Amino acid sequence: MNIKELLLSQIEKVVIGLRYDFLYEDEFGPLLCQVIQRDSDGSVESTPLSFQIHINEEKGTGSLIYYQAEGEMNRQSFDIENPDSIVGILTFLTGILGPDPISSKK
Repeated sequence: MNIKELLLSQIEKVVIGLRYDFLYEDEFGPLLCQVIQRDSDGSVESTPLSFQIHINEEKGTGSLIYYQAEGEMNRQSFDIENPDSIVGILTFLTGILGPDPISSKK
């Protein structure tokens, strides 16, 4: 398993556990991800968070740039050899999307 697959699988587990959908696209340049909130009919209600992931597979490092509708909101770096950096990403996502999600803070 490469770093991209590992990171995406862990992010997806957190996002789905918080009752959102997780979509990503990496065919045309940077890895683009969206957290989607759906209504009771399954239609997209909102996109509370989007982010880009840049990964250097050889060095085992990378960064995430988070966006909301208003624009860039945060940046995080990670190093696969430092598990705390990966935990930091998952903790940040849980804090943003958790029990008091961003969509209810407005």
